[in-house]
Amino acid sequence: MKRKLSSLVLCMLLAFVIILSGCDLFPKNYTAYLNKSVCTLTYADGEKEEITTEAYINAFNSYGSSLVQNGSTYEEAAEQTIEVLINRYVLLNHAKTVITITDDDKKEIYDDVYTSLKSNLETYETEVRDEWNMPKPTSPEDEESDIVLYEEYVPTAEVVFVDGQYKIKLLDTTEDKQTTNFASLDAVIEQFKNYANYNDNTNNAKIRKEAYRRFLTVLKKNEQNLNLSTDYDSILRRYVEKLYKSTEENFYITSLEDYYKTEEGYSTISVGQVLNKYKSLLLQSKFKYEANAENYDTAMLESFKDVYYVVDDNYFFVSHILMKYDETSVNGELSQKEQYDNLKTEYESGYITKKVYEEKLVELANAVQAKVRNENGELTGATISANQVLKDLTNALESPEVKTDEDKANVFRDYMYKYSEDTGTVNAEYMYVVGTETSKMVESFTEEARKLNEQGTFGAISTKLVASEYGVHILFYGGKVENLFTVTDVSTFTLNDSDIEVLTNAKLSALNNKTVFDKVFELLSDDNYSIFENMNLNVLKKGMKIEKHKSVYENL
Repeated sequence: MKRKLSSLVLCMLLAFVIILSGCDLFPKNYTAYLNKSVCTLTYADGEKEEITTEAYINAFNSYGSSLVQNGSTYEEAAEQTIEVLINRYVLLNHAKTVITITDDDKKEIYDDVYTSLKSNLETYETEVRDEWNMPKPTSPEDEESDIVLYEEYVPTAEVVFVDGQYKIKLLDTTEDKQTTNFASLDAVIEQFKNYANYNDNTNNAKIRKEAYRRFLTVLKKNEQNLNLSTDYDSILRRYVEKLYKSTEENFYITSLEDYYKTEEGYSTISVGQVLNKYKSLLLQSKFKYEANAENYDTAMLESFKDVYYVVDDNYFFVSHILMKYDETSVNGELSQKEQYDNLKTEYESGYITKKVYEEKLVELANAVQAKVRNENGELTGATISANQVLKDLTNALESPEVKTDEDKANVFRDYMYKYSEDTGTVNAEYMYVVGTETSKMVESFTEEARKLNEQGTFGAISTKLVASEYGVHILFYGGKVENLFTVTDVSTFTLNDSDIEVLTNAKLSALNNKTVFDKVFELLSDDNYSIFENMNLNVLKKGMKIEKHKSVYENL
């Protein structure tokens, strides 16, 4: 169930996430009180459904309270919470008429329930570890942030030419289902209990067992005065059944989104809509930045992802491999970073000439070692001189097998992910942007980048190591920032269906495979479903009677 959700659906899902806490969820905690209706929904077929106080409190705790924290009054938050609940119930009621949950779907829901249970237990494990002063041991997952690995973009759709017209075919991007595949809630409960109570006489086992006890204690406390069985097995089962119900409802709603986005394998979004969306973004960008040069320069250098039309040719793309200075000091001698800082201070203070400064920087750069990563993006512990990286990269780019610009980009990308320590370039949609007159990069980086721009050869790299306060760099020139289409007259500018091929062939960056089409389709997909969802809700509500019982929820 790894689906992308629209903002409206997301809010409705958040309203029903069951969140454990160490305090009472319900102040009065009486069955009659919790079952009291805050809103009655009467559907067109006469069927009635009650939104209970319990549902409202859960929703308010996870949604309405955040509105209050952001400045809304309680009354405003209460009304918005009720509206979110109404929308959820209406969509869920409709989803159940068009969506069928298969046995495989149920297994996936069971897996998600089990994952949620473990996640809840981990909250209490953390609490116990803190109290017992037993920090969690590190694991490979904890080191994941140190991994630098290229991840190819997975498109959700592609443009195809069928029966004389362009259409958007949806691609299967469903992640592999989890392998647990529980067959029932009984199996989920049994495995969770076994997991929580497994005893191998280690501290981890003791901590988990205590966490499990606290977890059940809170569940029991939340059911006080409900006249329910109080044995832990019954308490856990009731909680798991609620968790399953909530997870299943979320499955219905997210499946409804997929249902309305697809027609026999093709997107309900047309090629014309994608082109119109791109045209709109392009013209908005043109109007916005032609009128304000300062905002334009800032957007180009800091947030190029939001620029769809460039008003001049003063900007270009550049990437780099960064190899940092060693900051350790050996036998009281200055570290490489300290050596650089001293050299810069001496030069800026006039103690050494520019020639000496540059010679010393070359010596320092030659001493820098690059850290080596393996094919899984993990540091191996091995190092190689930054100079050798430059030589190897130069030779690789000059190889007879490297013939196209794409070949050059692929070679550089391989070296970047193997040696670079700049995590800002990891799977970035765009390269850095530098201007011929302005730049946000450090001076030495900017100067070398502009030299590459003057040369104007895509895929060219710096012929020497470029030293800066961050380390040494090998720069890669990614070409001018250019428009896909030229707009001379906004009143007559138009795009034809065949222009979609321009968007599908234009990559956001030479270093990744995501295209302009992918980006615009994602934006349009989210926007369109939100618009459709609201329209659909309005249609579904037309034949309904909605009675809000304000006297019940306004003073909770």
